[in-house]
Amino acid sequence: MFDQLKHHYSHAISSFNLPVERQFIVSFPEKENGQLILDKSLLSDQEISLLRALFQVIEGHIPLHNSQDQKFYELLIEKKEMNTEGYLYFPIRCIHFSVLGDVGDRSDFSEAMKGLFPASLSLVWKTATDGFLLQQVDSEMDESIALESIVDTIASDFYVKVSLYVGSSVPDTSSLIQQYDWENKAYSLVKRTHPSRSYFIEQDVTTYLLLDDASPDTIQFILSMLDPVRDDRSLLQSVKTYLECNMNTSLAAKKMFMHRNTLQYRVDKFIEKTSIDIKQFPNAVAVYFMLLSFNSLKNE
Repeated sequence: MFDQLKHHYSHAISSFNLPVERQFIVSFPEKENGQLILDKSLLSDQEISLLRALFQVIEGHIPLHNSQDQKFYELLIEKKEMNTEGYLYFPIRCIHFSVLGDVGDRSDFSEAMKGLFPASLSLVWKTATDGFLLQQVDSEMDESIALESIVDTIASDFYVKVSLYVGSSVPDTSSLIQQYDWENKAYSLVKRTHPSRSYFIEQDVTTYLLLDDASPDTIQFILSMLDPVRDDRSLLQSVKTYLECNMNTSLAAKKMFMHRNTLQYRVDKFIEKTSIDIKQFPNAVAVYFMLLSFNSLKNE
């Protein structure tokens, strides 16, 4: 159905770069990256009524902000100059989010997000589906909370898919504006190239950004090294998890719900077929780039 609608409304397909008031989003929560963004001005009244009746839709408007949220919106999105003394307390960081589906009562969603990220000063909506929190950072902040569990909590409470991008701490207003613009750009990129990932951390996205600047010839050459195993998806996923767990076989096996010996067998099988010893750090880094390149190509 998603593909059929995409074909039928090809004349109206747009993106979030479209003015917010013209965005008409048809949502498919069960489908990965399942949002069809249409230009409302290119749809007839009958088409709009039919889509509303048959599908879950999100009207393209920015949710109302309270006075403090509005100040942050004006500062970071509209780039208005203002005195932030008295309502911004540093160090601070942004937690960017994107929602697939309709959260219902946005005030409930905002309170839930603030509760999951303690010391949040504000939650600001940029569009009907995207926004950010501003979170005050201190030395006693608990960093042990798993982002994966936060994503799962939001999904179970609001029946939506959410992705997160945790930004870096900044010391002042000028740094916040600059960092926000950078993170916003980086988040847009990694969401597009890796739509299956539910969260990103600022310090970990360098590899994704480097890959985005690589030439098609470079990507193809990198991928050719995986030819002996590129059709074995379960093997590649096992190796990727192993590398993401810092080459800790026990931890990776636990994360994949398999026996340690099974994962070890898959790692050894990869080494045997590709002649790349991923138990050596330099080779592990290279293969991780290869796997990210492979995933980027699949999502184009």
